[in-house]
Amino acid sequence: METQRENTPISVIVPTYNTGKYLERCMDSLMAQTLLWMEIIVIDDCSDDDIQSVVAPYLGRCDKIVRYERLEQHQGPGGARNKGIELASGTYIAFCDSDDWVDITYFEDCVNQMEQSGADIGMCSLVRSYDYTQKTPLYKCKYDRELTLTGEYALKVLTKQIDVGILIIPSTVNKIYQRDYLDRIHLRFAEDKMFEDLLFSFLSMMHAEKIICIPNVAYHHYKRPNSIVQSFDRKHIDDFVEIFSLLRRELETAGQFERYRFHYYKFLEQFYNLIVREIFEFVPDEAVRKGYLAYSFQKIKAVINFDEYMEYTTAEQLRQHIQPHITNTTIY
Repeated sequence: METQRENTPISVIVPTYNTGKYLERCMDSLMAQTLLWMEIIVIDDCSDDDIQSVVAPYLGRCDKIVRYERLEQHQGPGGARNKGIELASGTYIAFCDSDDWVDITYFEDCVNQMEQSGADIGMCSLVRSYDYTQKTPLYKCKYDRELTLTGEYALKVLTKQIDVGILIIPSTVNKIYQRDYLDRIHLRFAEDKMFEDLLFSFLSMMHAEKIICIPNVAYHHYKRPNSIVQSFDRKHIDDFVEIFSLLRRELETAGQFERYRFHYYKFLEQFYNLIVREIFEFVPDEAVRKGYLAYSFQKIKAVINFDEYMEYTTAEQLRQHIQPHITNTTIY
């Protein structure tokens, strides 16, 4: 296995669950890559549709190594990615969701930049795509030139503590990782949980010595109807709380919580606000909305220490939570 890993530049892990009708477009994108020698690992997370039949035409191709593995039980994207990492032979690891695609030179540029820089993590632009044609691309993050960051600095950008003219998003699909780095810090995904990228991205950046921005190639994220990020139920709240409980536990176990407490609360606040926005966007019934909000208020106590939070936040930030519609505080 070690000999094969030395000879395989990158393993691209493609978890799939009931997305067979999109997988062909994703696979065509990967097979068309200008980087000829690469490994593509499709992890079937107990799909109801026939994923193996979609993958079959790509097996045995001489220009790419394609592997297919079906899990014995549903484990969610995190569990599927972990299985892919276990099977991977590449020097670098990347993830591609089964309904997404990448620019044709994406992985060649990524591997070249990672080899030249010796970075632990590489980050690329991510553009959101829809079923309709867009006049201008909608970038969730965009990198126009090469940049090198320390992990500590990247974590501050990720948690929105500083504004330096670039965005770093917690998604793992627009990133490439040194396989040996992930093994060295013993990092894997939380399984059968939503928001698994949040935990993985926070910890991977916290430990990294060098992170680079790779310009001029993009990962295309397809926002399809009825995906798990366009619906809402209690599992969203439960998993959010579980992920941040795991993050706090990891930081405390490593003796790093005091050092990264501000990062933790900034990150938590950012994505709790997302939970609230999702409730209002995807839950039309007023009574059900109130029920979800009340449930979230109860559950959030598990990951917020009020005394700690009061030290971290400012009076103005608290006012904005209470009176977000008021911008002028002058009393007439």
